[in-house]
Amino acid sequence: MAVSLKLGPWSVKASSELWSVDDTSPEPVLQLTGHTQVEHIRDSQVALIDWDGSDYSLEAEMHFITCHLDDPTAGWFGFALRAQDFFNYEVVWFIPGAPRGFTVAYVPVAHGIVPWWSEGYETQEKGTVPIPRDNWFKARADVQKGRFSIYVNDQFVFEKRLTYYLESGRPGFFVGTATDAKFRRVQVRNLDG
Repeated sequence: MAVSLKLGPWSVKASSELWSVDDTSPEPVLQLTGHTQVEHIRDSQVALIDWDGSDYSLEAEMHFITCHLDDPTAGWFGFALRAQDFFNYEVVWFIPGAPRGFTVAYVPVAHGIVPWWSEGYETQEKGTVPIPRDNWFKARADVQKGRFSIYVNDQFVFEKRLTYYLESGRPGFFVGTATDAKFRRVQVRNLDG
């Protein structure tokens, strides 16, 4: 069931009622809590900003809350890029407790399936920039033409080609399997032309 939320100047459509906006702090915080589902293929949660375009910069501060798996330091969350809907988008996720050293990864999501088990995901170059488990960090995705660049705390992480061939779509946020996370200080800037 889709949920409509207001995050400062942004209207946001979220994929479920697990998403909310916390207005009790000095600034609004978009958060997903209570995400205890552990079905690894179709349990992603997405919140999309009501802004449609092809080339843009999406920036936000992010914070890992917890993971409801056996390892509470695991979990992944991040950006949904050029989203067509809640089931079709490109995703860049951040993994503060990554066991193999990588902390940033990319995968296209088609029809709601996040193919984290595929060879394309396993063999790709991943980012190793530090992602804090207990603190806010700033992340930015610059999406232009058929490529995107990722920055964490203003440090370049990687640039990749978008592989789902989505030419335009909404920016937003992704939270993966059994993970709770929050987002604030959201900015979207047009990079067209």
